[in-house]
Amino acid sequence: MEIKNKYQSPLKMKEIMILESSFRRSEEDIDHLELGFRPERKIEKIGEDQYKIEFEVYLGDDEEKLSLYVKCAAIFETEQENMGLIERNAIAIIFPYVRAYISALTSQPGMSPIVLPPINIIAMLNDDRGKNE
Repeated sequence: MEIKNKYQSPLKMKEIMILESSFRRSEEDIDHLELGFRPERKIEKIGEDQYKIEFEVYLGDDEEKLSLYVKCAAIFETEQENMGLIERNAIAIIFPYVRAYISALTSQPGMSPIVLPPINIIAMLNDDRGKNE
């Protein structure tokens, strides 16, 4: 089934998959930990109008009572050539999938699930660009 509308995005996700994940926690109480969040991403043109985006998330605390890593990849099609726009929108589309995976992975007995808050994609990309200059 296909739904056509005038608001259709020129960026279409064709496939998404979790490539790798790990989760480790201590037996100590972890409900009040302050977790650090470190996202990373890589974008690669793989065809005339196809892009592969890898998105990784690292979560953990300074004392290593909890650590979590997720790596996912998605394939997008678009005729758009503005790499910044593709990157921004692709990550915005991918992030809810990673967020849901982390929540499901951490919905285990003895702990509260980790629900990542929404992130400002533009600020994240700007921070990364500032580090590389």
